[in-house]
Amino acid sequence: MSLKNAGWHQAVPPNGFVNRPRTVEYNDNPDGLSSVASIDIETTPEHLNLVSGDPACATWTRKYDDPDVSALREHLRENNGIKGLELVSPDDPERAAALLHRDGFVAVKDALSDDLLERMRKASDTAIMQLMADDPDCSAGGGAGGLPHRYSFGGGSASRHMLHVDEWCELIDLPTMTPILKAIFGSDNYVVGGAGGDVAMPGAIEYQGLHSDNMWSELPDPTNAVTMRDVPVPVLTINFPMTDLTFENGPIRQIPGTQRSRAPIPNLVDEPEWMKLSTLCPVPAGTAIIRDIRAWHGGTPNLSREVRAMPNVEYYAPWFHSEGIMRCMPYEQWKKLSPHAQRISRYVMCNEGEQVIGAGYMDPRRKKREAFKQKQLDAMSEKEVREYLARL
Repeated sequence: MSLKNAGWHQAVPPNGFVNRPRTVEYNDNPDGLSSVASIDIETTPEHLNLVSGDPACATWTRKYDDPDVSALREHLRENNGIKGLELVSPDDPERAAALLHRDGFVAVKDALSDDLLERMRKASDTAIMQLMADDPDCSAGGGAGGLPHRYSFGGGSASRHMLHVDEWCELIDLPTMTPILKAIFGSDNYVVGGAGGDVAMPGAIEYQGLHSDNMWSELPDPTNAVTMRDVPVPVLTINFPMTDLTFENGPIRQIPGTQRSRAPIPNLVDEPEWMKLSTLCPVPAGTAIIRDIRAWHGGTPNLSREVRAMPNVEYYAPWFHSEGIMRCMPYEQWKKLSPHAQRISRYVMCNEGEQVIGAGYMDPRRKKREAFKQKQLDAMSEKEVREYLARL
C-alpha cells in the first residue's frame, strides 16, 4: 500500500454518516473524558460533543474538482492563515514561553533535525497505512468528532498512545524543545502524559468543530470563583507537522487567547468566518506547534493531494495529574531514553517484562481495537489481568 494517491474517495458522503445529530448545544466539554452523547461514531470519548459534523458541505461531493470544493480552495488561497504569524527560534525559549502564555499556542521553527524528520515521516506513514488497511476508503474516521478522512494516531492505537514506537519516544526530550518546556512550566519537573497526533487525509472536506482537549473534571470550588481556565497551563501538546502546512492541506486553526476564556465555544454554524481562517500556515515541516490544550482549536479541510500528519507528545505541568494518564511505554523503549526523558516518562513506563496491552495494533474502529486487547487479556491469568488493570 502507498499513500501517494490516498484520499478523495467520492463514495464517502460528507460527514460520513446520515444519522449524525444536526445540532449540539455548544462545542465545549469541560468534563473531559465523560460521555456527552450516545452515537456510534469513531471518535475519542472527550470529543463526543462534536459528532454533528459540518453542515456547510452536506450537499457536496468528495471530489478534488467538485465546484464547491474548488470554490472553497480558492477562498482559502486568498484568505487562509493568521496574519503576521511569528515563527520563533528554538534559541529563544523566553519568547516562545511569552507567546504561549499570551496566545495559548506558539510555533517554533527547526524543531526537528532533518534525520529525525525523515524517520518520523516513515513512522507516521507506517501507522497511517496500518489504519487504512481495514479502512481503505477512509470512511471510518476518528479523532475529534469522528469525521471521515481523518485519523487519530493515539485514538487509533489499541494502547491509546504511540510510545511503543521509537520515533515517537525520540520526540520527548529534544534539545530544541526541552529548554522551552522548562521556560513555560517554570520547572523541569513536568511529566509526559502520552503521545499520538492526528491525520487529515486528502479529501477531508469538512471543518472540525472548535473544541478544547480537556482531560480533567472541574476544580471542586463551590463558589465557582476558580476554574481550570484560571490556573497556569496544566497540559501542553506539541504537534510536529510532517509536511509544510499550506492554505489547502488542513492546517490546524487556533483562536488566540481563548485558553482562559469561560465563554461557550461556538458551533460551526455560529462560528465567525475569521475563526475558520485563523490557521497556522504557512508553516514548514519540522516546526513544533506548542499548544495549551485549553485554547480553542479545530481541524480544517485538506483540499490538497497530500497527507497532512502531525504526530504529537503531551506534557503535564508539575502540579497537574489526570486519571487519563496510562502506562503505555514498554520498558525497552524507556531504557533508550536520556536521563531527563526517563524521569519525566516515569508515569507512562512499564516494568521490565511487562506487556503493553494493545501496543502495535492499529485500527480506526473501536470494536476491533477492544477485541484485540481482550484477546491479549484472555491469554493472561486472572491475577495478571487484575494487576495490569490496577496499574493503568
